[in-house]
Amino acid sequence: MLNIFLITRSVFFALLANFGALTLVFASWNINASISAGFSVPSTSIFMVFHSSVLFFCILLGLAELFRPQSRTAHLAFECSWVAVLSLFNIGSAISVTVNGPALLCRQTADWGICASVSLLIPSAWLTSFLAIAYFFVLFLSTVAHTRMHRDIWSQTIYSVAWFGQPSHQPVIEILKSKWVQTGCFEEEDSWNRYLDDIEDTSTRKQRFTPDTASLKAAPWAQGAKIRRGVDSPFTRKEAMQTSSARTSTTLAGATLPIIPPKPQAKDIPRDSPAGSRFIEKFRESRTLSRSETHLQYGTHFITPMSPFPPTIADHDLPIPLPRLSEWVRADGSIIRSESPV
Repeated sequence: MLNIFLITRSVFFALLANFGALTLVFASWNINASISAGFSVPSTSIFMVFHSSVLFFCILLGLAELFRPQSRTAHLAFECSWVAVLSLFNIGSAISVTVNGPALLCRQTADWGICASVSLLIPSAWLTSFLAIAYFFVLFLSTVAHTRMHRDIWSQTIYSVAWFGQPSHQPVIEILKSKWVQTGCFEEEDSWNRYLDDIEDTSTRKQRFTPDTASLKAAPWAQGAKIRRGVDSPFTRKEAMQTSSARTSTTLAGATLPIIPPKPQAKDIPRDSPAGSRFIEKFRESRTLSRSETHLQYGTHFITPMSPFPPTIADHDLPIPLPRLSEWVRADGSIIRSESPV
């Protein structure tokens, strides 16, 4: 959508083309009438014909980018230059045709064509000059006003600038300056504050381009693996996973709890048995060892250890036998002293 500045520019171009065409017609008529009357061709009329042709060509260059954006023929510096030059030429031509116009030519000859062409050429030349000067000042002042928002505006085209509106992007200096004013100078101590943006703002923005589906494909080594997220290990080999899962399923299917051995009675176990588990004691009494022993360990299972602690407890439900020189504190606060015979 075109903004108001581009519409105003189009209006200026239309008026310049209209009055430039009138100037071209009247100057050509004056040249033809002067040749027909036998007079010398006035140089002012020839210059105005050339000037009007150049004006048409520049207007076409200014509008070409509107239909072909890749042409980039509407640079601001170039357009300001040709408008300023043509406006000066227009003023000079208007002054010359006014001085050498009807006041001089109509006295020398009574030819109606010469007087009529010169009389019509004067106002069209002045109107073209005023329009060119007005458009130059509008363009130049508008560009200077937008210099703070667009640092490189003179190298841009007229159609790439957001005239009298928010620019498409602010310069980095302006962004940092505005953030410093809004947040305060104390946040400048953290160098990351100037680069971080509002996460909630960025999360609601839509993606301008759809992500590339080729980048979302799994790696070649992971394409054939069927892994359940949160259940299987992602880096386990396939054979190991199958074997482990098969063993687990088989074990779970036919698993039974081990048989609990019968609890021995206190009377079946001698009191002078060595300390240790009852299973280990039966193993130690065996003459045939189920595992190899070093020469330092050989025969040690025949030696009865002399432990400073009381002998093995046969029944865990019975109270713990009191050792020598022991003191027990009862719940009622009384102290029980007992001495075991040495």
